[in-house]
Amino acid sequence: MHLYFFIRGNYPQIELFKTMAQGFFWKWRRINLENDKEEISLVQGALRPSVLGAFEYVFPKEALTEVMCIMGITNPQNLGTFNKKFLDKARLATLRRMFGCKKIPLKYYKEAAKLPPSIVLNEYERGMSHLKNCGVTIHPIGIREDAVDVFSHPVEDPKGHLQEML
Repeated sequence: MHLYFFIRGNYPQIELFKTMAQGFFWKWRRINLENDKEEISLVQGALRPSVLGAFEYVFPKEALTEVMCIMGITNPQNLGTFNKKFLDKARLATLRRMFGCKKIPLKYYKEAAKLPPSIVLNEYERGMSHLKNCGVTIHPIGIREDAVDVFSHPVEDPKGHLQEML
């Protein structure tokens, strides 16, 4: 899954956001075609610069609501930065078309708003925090899903895995 967005804020805070966003790991589910069992690996979220100064965050599709939660994308009413609603919708639609992505469905905003942005692991001294404390504003553009296909290695994994091609 790819999430496209713009970041606004002062330079040190944007750099902090970029560093922290790349420190998150997500469960990546794959089906081992040799035994038809689901395997879960951890994969690091990838933050990439995109065109027009935007950013692209790549992660497994099952983590969309959690990604939106930790980035503070929980209220669809905050998407517009201008006063005219029609103009906002037209700009976002144009940007989505340019980036080849689609609008984020409303249900994901509602689910993200219900999740806790930070997690404390009671048994350990570790925890995971959100990215809202970075002092930046995120303006989401949209999402794009990855293809699901078979990936194999001729020697190590000849039957392969059915997986999201991140």
